[in-house]
Amino acid sequence: MNPELSRRLPVFRQEAHAAPMGLYLHVPFCLDRCTYCSFATTRDRALQPDTIRRLIHEVRHWGAALGRPPVDTLYLGGGTPSLLSAEELTELTAAVRAAFDLTPLAEATLEANPGTVDAAWLGLARELGWDRISLGVQALDDDLLGRLGRIHGSVQAMESLELARAAGFQRRSADLMVGIPGQSLSKVIEDARTLAATGLEHLSIYLLDLDKACPLRADIDAGRLTLPTEDEVADAFEALQLELPRLGLQPYEISNYAQPGGESIHNTRYWERRPYLGLGPSAASQMGACRWTESSVIPAWTEGRGALEIQELDGAEALSEIPLLGLRLHRGIGWNHLREQAEQLNLRPLCDAWETRLRALASEGLVIWDGDHVRLSSRGMLMSNGILQMFV
Repeated sequence: MNPELSRRLPVFRQEAHAAPMGLYLHVPFCLDRCTYCSFATTRDRALQPDTIRRLIHEVRHWGAALGRPPVDTLYLGGGTPSLLSAEELTELTAAVRAAFDLTPLAEATLEANPGTVDAAWLGLARELGWDRISLGVQALDDDLLGRLGRIHGSVQAMESLELARAAGFQRRSADLMVGIPGQSLSKVIEDARTLAATGLEHLSIYLLDLDKACPLRADIDAGRLTLPTEDEVADAFEALQLELPRLGLQPYEISNYAQPGGESIHNTRYWERRPYLGLGPSAASQMGACRWTESSVIPAWTEGRGALEIQELDGAEALSEIPLLGLRLHRGIGWNHLREQAEQLNLRPLCDAWETRLRALASEGLVIWDGDHVRLSSRGMLMSNGILQMFV
């Protein structure tokens, strides 16, 4: 264990036993790399056996270091976790169950690529206790999927949702991407309707993000492809805000919609700033005032020589993250509670300054105050990047 983390271990152990925490495991392998991807992933499957062995080692190590703490949410993300062999998935799941107390477990999510799942693998995952699946559909247009470098087609995407249902996954989520070159507003709405008609419980709406270098960014910069305009993307989000509730999927976070009770419990803990441990290349953890990120260099992480990025949040940084993250949720946050926390940290002037700006935004229809409770309006959600910048 990193010496800096070892020094903080007593604090981590205390927090890990104060309330159940979340556990995120990162599987960085893919059959191919999407044209928009800037995550820590690789197509070098030769690394997979050693990386999964190291991940299992880390699960056991951290479980022992924290004293087998209670965990209420599991998330197996990637990359493409559905590339794990049956043996790897079984051993990894068994390691988690042995190293952590899963008595309070409320949700166990795994991500999967529609081009990599079959009935046998899904059935095994369900038998092992994974009860929620998130499928990277992205679009139901084969031309758009090809542009994104996805390995599946629209028919495969729909088949994967049905395979997951047949395997016993009552909790199914799909990703739908907005802002793809050549994507029309009518197609976004059509895809949302088609996905909702499968009875899935959860839908995540993601804006195509090309902030970092990737092949699709190069095509845009070279003029070979053109992104939709900001107004076109805003129109798509606004149309989805109206259409998805009609389809039984209610908004609970800027980018996420669910049937009642179908919200992602694990992801919600991030927006609520509750503790979580992330294991695997590039995985992030937060416990107490400490946050750290594992090395994103996959071979280095696998060999145990990757450097951690460790951040100790000061009072102002920790306080600012409450509205920065909490206002992403449609229910918003309680301002009196935030004000009390600010007073304990001697940061009341900072909180008052935020309140003054949020009150002004309310007069513009971007923020809604209900007593001491504050949340973004529907229009405010569309402009959230600019609004939330005040907390950065």
